[in-house]
Amino acid sequence: MDWLRNEWSSRGLTLESFRGGVSLESSTLVPSESELDSLMRGCLLVPLPDSSRLRLTGADRVDFLHGQVSNDVRGLEPGSANRSLLLNHRGHALADMRVFRREDVIDIVVESGDVDLVEESLRKHIIFDQVELTRPPEAGTTLTLQGPQAAALLTAVLGDEFAGAGPAAVDPATGDSPTTKRGALRFTTAEFGGTAVTALQSRRTASGGFDLLPTVDGGQRLVEALLTAGAVAGGRPTLELARVLAGEASAAGEAGEGVLPQESGLEELVSYRKGCYLGQEIMARIEARGRLRRELAGLLLDQEPAGDERGIVLVGKPVGRLGTVARHPQLGVVALAVLRSDVPQDASLEVGGVQAKRLPLPFEPALDITSVR
Repeated sequence: MDWLRNEWSSRGLTLESFRGGVSLESSTLVPSESELDSLMRGCLLVPLPDSSRLRLTGADRVDFLHGQVSNDVRGLEPGSANRSLLLNHRGHALADMRVFRREDVIDIVVESGDVDLVEESLRKHIIFDQVELTRPPEAGTTLTLQGPQAAALLTAVLGDEFAGAGPAAVDPATGDSPTTKRGALRFTTAEFGGTAVTALQSRRTASGGFDLLPTVDGGQRLVEALLTAGAVAGGRPTLELARVLAGEASAAGEAGEGVLPQESGLEELVSYRKGCYLGQEIMARIEARGRLRRELAGLLLDQEPAGDERGIVLVGKPVGRLGTVARHPQLGVVALAVLRSDVPQDASLEVGGVQAKRLPLPFEPALDITSVR
């Protein structure tokens, strides 16, 4: 990955790893206005060094994984993928991932540096199953190409066969779209520059885009081709800000211990129709009872809270938990949070001594807010 660090460094960017929207290499998220403009009008290419791959092989791979994660694996056809969660026995969302069902293997792309957690959990539950769990040595750094021109640029660089991984029209009868996270999306794997690359539609921003899975040997050629074709190299702070503005939650940022998927905007990564899996009893109970007391919300803060304080209070009473925090060039500090549903809009909140105000999601318009104060 040294070549990627050097390439981004030559452009004045840092290749950062994130955990829950917080950089592991710097304390603040400072996005570039030029990158935001590219994301709004063209497309931004951002490496995801904290995204790692696992691989399942063996006769029982489908049934085994189906019983470990929150979304439907058995119903995936070869050549399709979906997002899923690793839950604990209390139904709390600990990690999120993308599951790719191939003909003979299942590839799992784990987000936000949680690969060790997921691998440990899966290994612990392999007992008599005919399953082998590995980290594919050929896996390169995951890339994401986001923005309204992402589909056109991807097709121009990688060929028409990758058009199948792109957005499809919304069904006028049902309103269904391939951006529905619970549903399966078709991914495309083909040769580029002598090595394989996989593309899957991925909504990490308001306009969405694609995640790209190159090999170690093919990653540099792919990045060079995308940048030559017009993609703009971007930093993780810009991507995280865009995710916050779009109201797109992550398990590492908005969920974790003590937070259910339904409270953190991740309900669409849960299947209520599959059989037994870790946390399934809690999910079934929630479906039967209906609405919960907490939900995903947006926040505008006076400044970034100091330290690790994440508790949100209203008139001295705990009402929620702070999630991903990012800095907007005009707005200032914005964030996602899990809040009690009865907290009114514009309520005067406090996080670690910092004043905050609740705002609706998504922030409107997603990348062109100049003032809400």
